[in-house]
Amino acid sequence: MTATESWPQPSDRALQLVELIERTLMARSLEELAERTLPGIAEIAQSPWAFLYIGDSRLSAPCFLQHGFQSQAASAIEKLCVEQFGSVSDRADFSTSASEMEKAATIPGLRLYPLQDEETCVGLLGLTPREGATLTQSDVPERTARLLAHAIGRLAERAKSEREIAFLNTYLNVSTMLAQSLSLHELLEIALYCCMEAASAETASVLLLDEEQEVFRFYHVEGPTKPLLMSATFPADKGLAGSVLQTQQSEIINDVQNDPRFYEEFDSVFPVRNMIAVPLTAGTERIGVLEVLNKTNGSPFTEEEHLVLRMMGEEIAFAIRNAEVFEYVVSTYCKRRQGETSCRGCDRPLWSWTPCVMYQDSSGILRASRLKRRKLKSPFARTED
Repeated sequence: MTATESWPQPSDRALQLVELIERTLMARSLEELAERTLPGIAEIAQSPWAFLYIGDSRLSAPCFLQHGFQSQAASAIEKLCVEQFGSVSDRADFSTSASEMEKAATIPGLRLYPLQDEETCVGLLGLTPREGATLTQSDVPERTARLLAHAIGRLAERAKSEREIAFLNTYLNVSTMLAQSLSLHELLEIALYCCMEAASAETASVLLLDEEQEVFRFYHVEGPTKPLLMSATFPADKGLAGSVLQTQQSEIINDVQNDPRFYEEFDSVFPVRNMIAVPLTAGTERIGVLEVLNKTNGSPFTEEEHLVLRMMGEEIAFAIRNAEVFEYVVSTYCKRRQGETSCRGCDRPLWSWTPCVMYQDSSGILRASRLKRRKLKSPFARTED
C-alpha cells in the first residue's frame, strides 16, 4: 500500500467492535469495565439492556453490574444469575450450558452467555432483544465474550493483589502501633478499628478472661455496641467465644443465628448476623477472644479476612500480655522506687517504655519480673542467671 492509497473504510459494526476492544483494554476496575463496555455491547447486539454477573473466586464477593433496565428488576435477574452461574461454573461444556440457561430464564428472550477465561467460567453476560427482534448467538460473537472474560480475569487478579497488599499494610500498621508508647486502651481502640476496616465489619471487641479463667469481660469494644457491652461479662464456657477459646481454633461463622453455640443473651442488645472469632493466646497462655461482627454489606466474611484477623490477633494477645507485665513492674518497682511520674535520671514518663531500661539489672526489678512471670506461668519468660 502506497502513501497515496487509503485504508478501506470499515463498516459501522467493525468500528463498534474495535471501540469495544479498546474500552475493554483500558478499564481499570470491574465497575469501569461495565460502564465502558455494556452500552456498546447492547448496541451491537441490538439489545435494550445488558448486564454482567461476575462470580470470579478471586473477588471478595460476586458483583452484578447492569446497563439500561429499571433497578426493581435487578434483584430478580441477579437471583437468576446466581442460580445459573452455580450450575455452569464447574462445567467444561459452556455452549451446552448457554442453551440450557436460555431455557431456564424466566424473562422472555433473555440470553445468558457464560464468560470463559481459560478453563474457568468467571461470570455471565445477559442480553435480551428489542421488541420484535430475535437475539441469536451470532449477535454476540464468541470472541467478544472471551475478550470480556479475559478482562474480568485480569481485573479480578488485580483486585485480589490490591486487597492482599491492603491486608498486609493493615497488619503492619497494627503491629507497629501496638509497639508504641500508648495506653493499652488506646492501642486496642486503634487495633479494633483496623480490624473492622480490614474485614468491613460493623463492630469489634476484645473479651478478656478473669484470673480464674472462668468469666469473659468485654475489655474493649468499638462500634455501635460500645455503650451496651463495655465491661459486660458472661461465662467463659458459653457462646461461640467460649467454643473458640476451648478449641483454640479461630472460626468464620456466617450464620450465627442458626449456630447452636450462639449465646443468645446478647442478641437482644445487638443482633449478630455473622462473625469472625479469634482466640487471643500469648505463647500457650489464654488471654481471651477477639470478635469481629456483622459484615457491613451483608455478604459473608472471607478466608482472606479470617487470615489477616488471625495475624492481628497474635499481635493483640502479646500486647495485652506485655502490658500486664509492664503494669506490674511499674506498680511494684518503678513507682515505689523512682516516684509516680518518672525514674530519676530519665526524662521519659513511666508509660513510654517497656520495661525499665535503666534499672533492669537491679535486683529489685529482677525479683519483680520473676514473681510476675511465675504468677502468669509464661512459657516464653527468659530465665535469668
